Amino acid sequence: MNFNSLFYLYFSTCRYMILSLLAVILAFTPSVSEAGTVKIMPLGDSITQGYRGRDSYRRGLWLKLKEAGADVDFVGSMKNSFMGTPAHEDFDMDHEGHWGWRADQILENIDSWAARFKPDIVLMHLGTNDIGSHQDIIETVTELERIIDILRKNNPGVTILLAQILPVAFSYANIRIMTFNDALPELAKSLNSDKSSIIIVNHFSGFDATRDTYDGIHPNDSGIKKMVIKWIAALNKVLTNTGISKDIVY
Repeated sequence: MNFNSLFYLYFSTCRYMILSLLAVILAFTPSVSEAGTVKIMPLGDSITQGYRGRDSYRRGLWLKLKEAGADVDFVGSMKNSFMGTPAHEDFDMDHEGHWGWRADQILENIDSWAARFKPDIVLMHLGTNDIGSHQDIIETVTELERIIDILRKNNPGVTILLAQILPVAFSYANIRIMTFNDALPELAKSLNSDKSSIIIVNHFSGFDATRDTYDGIHPNDSGIKKMVIKWIAALNKVLTNTGISKDIVY
């Protein structure tokens, strides 16, 4: 065997060993969902965004997560509340809450947001404005399904916390809200997978729109606390399984 043949054999063997070692390293490198900072996208309408001079559930949730030691990052293209800043700015203010938006409007934009931020967990509270605009309920549920599909396209392992939305202080609207909410568990069941979980979060139950809102729709301090408790209960199912957080209590 001449020198060139020996050199080629040596080079090929080294290349094979390096590629094999690299494959082993990559196989045991944890994803963001398994270790490191978890990106959470609060996604929704005015209930997610909040109004100027008032807090939303996002602040209370963020403070509880940090208090528990969770390594999380709220993500989104928005920072402020509607028409200005919130009452407090001592939290991660990034979000995708859009005042007055329906599910179809979120659907038109979700691909760019998901591609940019690639959230690991999405807190989705959507449908209130669709109900208020007399949108067809089946159509709205279908739009939520398409939003989930796009989120998964950008991160196949994304976890969706899908809210059964808050009641409002208008009985005629609550009839439609209950019909909408009743359709969501079946949607979640049909789309849920081991790789990308969909967890229903029931924000309707136990919420009194006459006492827990400041205008019949948007949560006041007591309503915010109730929302935070519900989000925390769902997040505990996700975060404690990754080992990055102890149990979170309110």
